[in-house]
Amino acid sequence: MVGAQGTPYLEPDHWQVGAGLKYQYSFRHFTGHNEDKSRQKDNTAVKNTLYLFNLDFTYGWSDDTYVQMTVPYQIADRSQSNGSTADPGDRRVSHATGLGDVTFSGFKWLMDVHENLDQNIGIGLGLKIPTGDPATQDSRQIDPVSGNRTYATTNDQSIQPGDGGWGVVLSLYGFKQFGLFTPYAYGSYLFNPQEENGVATGRSKPGEEIMSIPDSYLARVGSMIAIPQVEGLAAGLGLRIEGVPVRDIIGGDDGFRRPGYAISVEPQLVYATGKDVFSLAVPIAWIRNRQRSVADQSAGGHGDAAFADYLILVGWTRRF
Repeated sequence: MVGAQGTPYLEPDHWQVGAGLKYQYSFRHFTGHNEDKSRQKDNTAVKNTLYLFNLDFTYGWSDDTYVQMTVPYQIADRSQSNGSTADPGDRRVSHATGLGDVTFSGFKWLMDVHENLDQNIGIGLGLKIPTGDPATQDSRQIDPVSGNRTYATTNDQSIQPGDGGWGVVLSLYGFKQFGLFTPYAYGSYLFNPQEENGVATGRSKPGEEIMSIPDSYLARVGSMIAIPQVEGLAAGLGLRIEGVPVRDIIGGDDGFRRPGYAISVEPQLVYATGKDVFSLAVPIAWIRNRQRSVADQSAGGHGDAAFADYLILVGWTRRF
């Protein structure tokens, strides 16, 4: 919220609640940096639609320290071809809805908050709890014409609400104000030490039989600019990268994962009024890369992954 509020700091013994929504529609298939445009033409592309809701509860522990609980809930659909050679456009849709992995975090500003209203650096440490289901199932039709012989099958890893493992989140962030401009930087890394979650993927490629519990990362850098004509309004532009690494920093790398990253240009708006702050960001994909997984490197080949053209991120917070 830097750039819109009078102060970015939460006072001791005060609360902040927040709600956020992330919308993502992934449909463009990439192998490495190369897009497989034929998947769109023959209607065999996998299409994932994700709505991820977050509730944040933040408490000011002291002048420079606050603690937070984040509770995610997702609604996701995955549409894919039934594999019929007679009609490649015939599709089935699977659904995965439920609570995600809850995170408890602590954050600390490293510079004196009273003397540094226009600049600071902070660090964060969080614990991710495997409250989300990594093995949701949906029905699958054997005969897409008659609709007979349906049975439950495990959903694809990309729409599972949870990953099945305990994790540690390390974050670093900072800002510096120059008149109307406030450059910012943020980075977080999720360490998932466990290797696999025991959920079968139904895949036959060696090394892809069980789902991996991969690390993940996010980084943002850019600048906000206050709009003098409208009190409390700030606009921003930045770069954003998020993804899944090929290998984890801690723990093993076996199991099925789709490593890769997306780099996006991120325009955003933030509006603060009284105790409320509203935000909107629309990261637009610039570079997308599905990297070779450990299973790809061992067995040969190079798997693909579906990426989105853009994200929609909407947020609201209120302080008490």
